Amino acid sequence: MKKVILGSIMFLAGLLSVAVLLTGTMANDWTVNGQLSSFWCMSQYGLMPTFYIFVGIAILGICVAIWGVFEKEK
Repeated sequence: MKKVILGSIMFLAGLLSVAVLLTGTMANDWTVNGQLSSFWCMSQYGLMPTFYIFVGIAILGICVAIWGVFEKEK
């Protein structure tokens, strides 16, 4: 049960971090070919490694939560 809670919190933290990062970059007025591009804006600020870390935390969190659900009780 502890792994499920830990994994859920990690997943939520990673997901919220990615959402804040994506919405924060869209607050700028930068466009690519007339279209707004969050990923281009993040790459200009050097935030792509941070984005990948947050996505990794979310993926790791969901994996820990699923592992906790299917783990047998002792």
